[in-house]
Amino acid sequence: MKRLSCSRIADSPKGRSGRNRRGVVDPIPGLEPGQDLLPLLRPYVRHCGDSHRKAWVISSRKLLDYLLVYIAEGRGRFVIGGREYEAREGDLFWIPPDTCHAMEGFPPAMHCPYVHFDLVYRADHSHWDFSIPEGMTELPPEFAPLLHPPLNDERIASLTGRIRSHTNRRVGQLMQDVCMEAARAQPFAGLKMSGLMMEIVAEILRGQEQRPRGDMTHVPLLEKTADQMITECATPPALGELARRCGLSASHFRHLFGQHYGCSPRTYMRRARLHKAKELMVSTAMTLSEIAASLGFETVHSLSRAFSEAEGISPSEYRHCASVRTRVEGRKTPYKF
Repeated sequence: MKRLSCSRIADSPKGRSGRNRRGVVDPIPGLEPGQDLLPLLRPYVRHCGDSHRKAWVISSRKLLDYLLVYIAEGRGRFVIGGREYEAREGDLFWIPPDTCHAMEGFPPAMHCPYVHFDLVYRADHSHWDFSIPEGMTELPPEFAPLLHPPLNDERIASLTGRIRSHTNRRVGQLMQDVCMEAARAQPFAGLKMSGLMMEIVAEILRGQEQRPRGDMTHVPLLEKTADQMITECATPPALGELARRCGLSASHFRHLFGQHYGCSPRTYMRRARLHKAKELMVSTAMTLSEIAASLGFETVHSLSRAFSEAEGISPSEYRHCASVRTRVEGRKTPYKF
């Protein structure tokens, strides 16, 4: 784990400072007073991981950037801004910069993808890479230039602590996509991860809207069924079974699903299988034949053909790693700086 000393930060160029000589945080570049912040977001992923951990504890600390944690499996306890939360499967935790927090995962284990990120990329401020140690609840003055500035947007400012909504599972999947892109480290991976983080913010805000009225009443149930389709992608249920779970006829389910997801249930299932294949290619040493068999493809050639049609490259090419600056847990290929 790479660390950066306080003295090194203090010696950074003057242009890195996020505060002017009066000690006031500089505004977000390009943001005029009263202007909507969301169109100017350009997230920067600094560190991520798709962790399967045994019992673990991180004691109180504050961060310079944002931290997002999704509980895919397991239970634990989070304390964020003085408020204690039970953490269970499906929960999402948003921790803003300069916010005191502590985290604990209970035995036997927890699966918790996480991402450290800036919401707004600042060329003179964002390129740092070190870890804030446990117990640091007061950030030293030397760290001030690197602290992400506050965002004057009520929608973003209201995000703190535990989030529970029907979009959490989708957010968790996107966070795993971020980790996969970081692990693959292909050219332009930073742009890809930034785009995925934009999707994540959109899904979180969409979940916070909570408007189950009119033609939106079916959305939570549809998304729950879509989550089940992803889980069962190796042995996909029949259309009639999916419709039954939603209490709909097959034709009505297909119509509503297409309206919401922009594709048929069959296409969605095929994409889910290929997504799982990508995850296994990156995170395991399974052969392509083993991956094909585990996901219900008739042969490895069927997997390769479907993958190449969807991704534009072969599975073997997909597994090839280049280099990227993002630090990712478990990565074996050295980074180039």
